[in-house]
Amino acid sequence: MPYCNASDGTRLFYTVWGKGRPLLFIHGGNIGSDMWNFQIPQLAEEGFQCIVYDQRGFSRSDWPSSGYDFDTLAEDLNCLVSHLQLEIFSAVTFSFGAGVLGRYLSNFGAARVEKAMLISAITPCFLKSADNPEGLERELYYDPFRAALMNDRPQIFRASMEGFFNPTAAEDDVTQPLADWLIGIALQNPVMAMIELFRASSETDFRKDMSSFTMPTSIVHGDCDVFAPIAATGQRTQEMIAGSVWTTYPGASHGLPFTHRRRLNRQIKEFFCA
Repeated sequence: MPYCNASDGTRLFYTVWGKGRPLLFIHGGNIGSDMWNFQIPQLAEEGFQCIVYDQRGFSRSDWPSSGYDFDTLAEDLNCLVSHLQLEIFSAVTFSFGAGVLGRYLSNFGAARVEKAMLISAITPCFLKSADNPEGLERELYYDPFRAALMNDRPQIFRASMEGFFNPTAAEDDVTQPLADWLIGIALQNPVMAMIELFRASSETDFRKDMSSFTMPTSIVHGDCDVFAPIAATGQRTQEMIAGSVWTTYPGASHGLPFTHRRRLNRQIKEFFCA
C-alpha cells in the first residue's frame, strides 16, 4: 500500500485513482478516506485524478499518540502534496476537513490550490465563547458527544445515524447495510485519536484562516444539519470567504456524500470543470 511520511515519521496512507486534473479529497468526521467511496469511481471516470488519504489516527495511516491539532494536520497535508509533487491541485473537504485545508492555506500558502469545495464544514469557529457569540453551546454540542465516545462508542454511533443521514430528506438510498458499514469503519479507529480530533475541531478558531481561501470556493451545506448547524458553520464560512459560491440542500443533514451523492457528484464535476 502507498504511504508518505509526515515530518514526525507518521505514515500516511493514500491512493490515487484516474488520470487528469488532480482533485484531493480531505475527509473529516470519524470515518477516514473510505467515506469518499461514492465519489471516487464516478469522478475518476469523468477525467479527474482523485487523491484520497487517511489522516493520522484513521484507518490505514499510523495512530501516533500526538499530533491531533490542526497545525500538525496541515503539515501532514503539505507532506502529502510535496510527496506527490503536486504543482497545482483542487480540494474537496468534508466536515473538519475544511479546517485542515484552511490551516494549510494559512501556513503554506494558496499558490498550489486552484479551487476548493467545502462540504458540511464545521468552520469558522464551532463553540460559543465570549468573542464568538455565534458559536454553539458546549453543553449541547460538545460535552454529551465526548462523554458518549468515552462511555459507549458503539451506541452513540448507532444512535447518530438517523441525524447524520436524515433519511426522509435523502435523495439517494440510505440502507441499513450502509449505516452498518460506516459504523464498522468508525469503530476500527482508535478512540483516543477520535476524542482528540473531536476536541480540536470543536475548540480551534479558524476565523483567521478563512481569508486564506483566495481561490474560487464552493460551500455546500444541508439546511437541516444537526451536527454542524448551518447558521453557525456553513453560512458564516461563506460570509468570511470573499466571492464564495453558496449552495444549500433543503432538508439535508450532515452526510451529503451519502444521502445526496448523485447531485453532489454532478456539482463537484460542474464546479471543478468550469
